[in-house]
Amino acid sequence: MIKHISITLKTALFFPILIWINSCQNVDKLKFSNYFFYNEDQNLTTLDPAFTRTQSEIWVASQMFEGLVEFNDQLESVPCLAKSWEVSDSGKVYTFHLRTDVFFHPLTEINPNEKNQTPSKKFKAEDVVFSFRRVADPKTASPGAWIFNDKMDLRCFTSNDSVPFPVIALNDSTVQITLLKAFKPFIGILSMNYCYIVPKGINTAEFRTHPVGTGPFMFRKWEDEVGVLLGRHPQYYRFENGQRLPYLDGVMVDNIKNKQTAFMKFVHGEYDFFNGIDATIKDELINRNGNLKEAYKGKFNLIKSPFMNTEYIGFNIDPKFGNHPLSNADFRRAINFAIDKKNLILYLRNGIGIPAQYGFVPAGMPGYAFDKINKQTYNIDSALFYLKRSGVNLAEMPEIVLNTTQDYLELMIYVQKELQKVGVKMRIDVHPSSFLRQLKKDQKINCFRGSWTADYPDAENYLICFETRNFSPDGPNYFHYTNPAYDQLMQKSMTEPDAAKRMSYLTQAENTMMRDMPCIILYYDESIRMSQKWVEGLTSNPNNFLRLRSVKKLKH
Repeated sequence: MIKHISITLKTALFFPILIWINSCQNVDKLKFSNYFFYNEDQNLTTLDPAFTRTQSEIWVASQMFEGLVEFNDQLESVPCLAKSWEVSDSGKVYTFHLRTDVFFHPLTEINPNEKNQTPSKKFKAEDVVFSFRRVADPKTASPGAWIFNDKMDLRCFTSNDSVPFPVIALNDSTVQITLLKAFKPFIGILSMNYCYIVPKGINTAEFRTHPVGTGPFMFRKWEDEVGVLLGRHPQYYRFENGQRLPYLDGVMVDNIKNKQTAFMKFVHGEYDFFNGIDATIKDELINRNGNLKEAYKGKFNLIKSPFMNTEYIGFNIDPKFGNHPLSNADFRRAINFAIDKKNLILYLRNGIGIPAQYGFVPAGMPGYAFDKINKQTYNIDSALFYLKRSGVNLAEMPEIVLNTTQDYLELMIYVQKELQKVGVKMRIDVHPSSFLRQLKKDQKINCFRGSWTADYPDAENYLICFETRNFSPDGPNYFHYTNPAYDQLMQKSMTEPDAAKRMSYLTQAENTMMRDMPCIILYYDESIRMSQKWVEGLTSNPNNFLRLRSVKKLKH
C-alpha cells in the first residue's frame, strides 16, 4: 500500500488535480488510494453527452451520465434509468417506466464537504423529454441528432407548431416515444451517449464544462490537456451486496499524449488501468500469440476480447472514376484473395485481432448468423483467376493510390507487398486523419484505409454503410455502393419483428454486398485491457465500454 501511495504523491507534482482538491487544507493523502487512475492520450473537447464523439470523451461522460437502458457485457439491452418498457404491436410506440429513486448530482464546489450545496434534483420523466428534445433540436447542433431525424416526426422544429414532439411525459415516472415506423434496433440506440439524461433546463453553453448527471461519479474539475477529476455520487441509487455503489471514492483521468510514457507510468504503478497497445509498445509487451511476455506475466491482469471494430480497405466505385481498375468488381476480388490476413495479424499485430474471413459485420457481434455468411479467405489461385477474368492489363493500368494515416502505414506497406506478388502495383499516400476523412467525404479518392466501430451493437449499424440513401457526404456510404436488391433487404430488416426473418434479411444483404466487393475486410479488432493486480471487478466487452461503478481497489 505505502509503495503505491508514494508513487501517487509523486504524480501530484505534475498533476494539478490533486492540488485542486488540497489547496485549502492539509488532507490525509491516503484518501486518494481509493481513486481510480488512468490516462487518455486524446484531448477532451466536451463533457456534455450531446456532443461527445470520441472514446475518450464517452468514457468520461459515461461515469457521470446514464440512459434509459444500457448494454451489459454480453451486449444485451438491460434496464437503467427505466426499470421496464413495453413496445406496441405496431412496433412504433415505446412506453418506459422510470425508476423513482434516482437523483441528479448535487451542485457543489470542489470541496465535497461543502455545506452550502444546492439540493439534488430528483430524476423525472420531464428530464427525459428535455434531454431527447435538446438533442433532436437543430438549434442544438448535436452530432447525435441523426438518431432521431429519420425515426420521429420532428415537424415541431419547423413551421408546424401544432405537431407535438414525439417524446411525452405521461406522468412523472412514465415516458412514451412514438416512431414514424417500426425500427427494431431502437432500444439499442437509446443506450448511446447522445441519449444520456440531463436535468431539465440546463444551459448548453455552460454544461460542456460543468456537467450534471445521475451516474455513479460526479464532476469535480477539468483542466484542458491536464486531466479530469470525478468524485463519487453520494446518492447513487444502485446497491451491490447491501453496499451503495460506487466502491471507489473517485476517478482521476490524466491526459498524457505520449502512449509509451503513459505505459511506463502504468508499469510503475501510477495508473490502475491501461487500454490499448500501439506499435511503440506491442513488441515490448506482447508475444506473437497475443499474450504477455514472460517479463510481465503475473504483474498485471490482461483481458483480450473481441471489439466491434472492422478494419478495411475501401473503394469508391462511383461512376465518376470511370474505367479505373478499382471500378472492376473482379479486380477488387483479386486484390481481396491476394492478401494473407492471418500473417498480417501474426507478424504486424502480435496476434491482436481476428483475421477477416466473413463480411463487414465483425466477429464480436452477438447473435449474428456468421454461419450464413460466405467466407472470404486468402487464396493466390483465386486472386490470379479473378485478375485474368477482370481483363485489366497490369502493364498499362493507371496507378492505384492507397490513402492512409501514419498510424496504419506499416499495415498498408504489408498490403502493398502482398499485391506485388500478383503483379499489382500500388502507391501509398499518407495524410493526417482529419484530411483523409475530408478526402473520403468529398469523393476525391477511390482507395482508402478505413474502420467502422458500432454506435450500437446491431448488424444494421454496420450494413447501413452500404445503403444508397447514405451516400457521402450526407451519410457513411463512402464507397458510393448501390444495389437495389441490397437496399430492399435492408429496409425489410428494419421493420421485421420476427428475429429469425430479420437475421435472414441481414445476412442475405451482407452476402449480396460482399459479392460486389466495395471493400476488403482486413481484420476484426480486439480490445486489450490491462489492470493492476489490486483492481477487482473491471470487465471487458465487445464495445470496449468502461464501467467503473462496481470496480474495487484492494489493499496491496
